[in-house]
Amino acid sequence: MQSPPAGIWPVMLTPYDDGDRVDLDVLDRYTDWLIERGAAGLFPVALSGEMYELSHAERLEVAARVVARAAGRVPVCAAVAEPGSPDETADRVAELAAVGVDIVVLVASVVLAEQDDESALRTVVDAVLRAHPDVVLGIYECPLPYHRVLGDETVAWLAHTGRFAFFKETSHDVERMRARVAGATGTPMRIFNAGIESFAESIAVGVSGLSGWVANVYPDAARDVFDAAHRGDAARAESLQASLVEVEERMGPTYPGSAKHLVELRAGIGMRTSSRWRPAEVDATELARVREAAEAEVRAG
Repeated sequence: MQSPPAGIWPVMLTPYDDGDRVDLDVLDRYTDWLIERGAAGLFPVALSGEMYELSHAERLEVAARVVARAAGRVPVCAAVAEPGSPDETADRVAELAAVGVDIVVLVASVVLAEQDDESALRTVVDAVLRAHPDVVLGIYECPLPYHRVLGDETVAWLAHTGRFAFFKETSHDVERMRARVAGATGTPMRIFNAGIESFAESIAVGVSGLSGWVANVYPDAARDVFDAAHRGDAARAESLQASLVEVEERMGPTYPGSAKHLVELRAGIGMRTSSRWRPAEVDATELARVREAAEAEVRAG
């Protein structure tokens, strides 16, 4: 099994039309835009894509549409967002694999209830591995419905099954990322940081890329941070990273609508600001300033 490509894996936003239906035409254009701006892979059906607010059928529809539009240009992963028994989880894995995603991602805080001991994860994973020996898997420390940060030993165990290739880690602790990278050494698993605030520093300890909020709006600028860090240009990486941290902070109160508005400002693809997860009125004037400041920093490079 091959490891996923290093770089930027945007957690894709889900566009809606004026009837609150998933807008598949805008999703197509958004997929193209992210790939054209340097995404190494795509992660629809994640928290930023409002996975918990999508129906089961919509989650499959979104994943299938992104796979079809990407058409092999980049790999696509998508998450199992429904709790269930080990066998039910295995069935959900099969459904996502059937629509063509390259990596089916298990969500730590969905597979495990808050009161569960972490050992329960192994029972679920064993059932999935037995049922689907050919499916490539991932793991995601989604902060909702609660934030489950896995133990480093568990992460290493997942890596050494040889079946997990993608780990979206949300500890926001660079030293912990170092330990997780070490634990996955010699396996296909690659660690992806969810936090832009530590991205350049995490590259230095072996993290393979970014899969976080700002990547769905500025995949190109996040890629510039990645490239600068890899060529040893710390000043450029840190300056651009600081600009992207500010973007996240300023769009945070009305996210994901704010991110959708910024995508529309940058791409002009017909992305509406509507959200089922966190509906909020965005401040268009403030977001125009955010865009201007961030793009001035990008141009400065």
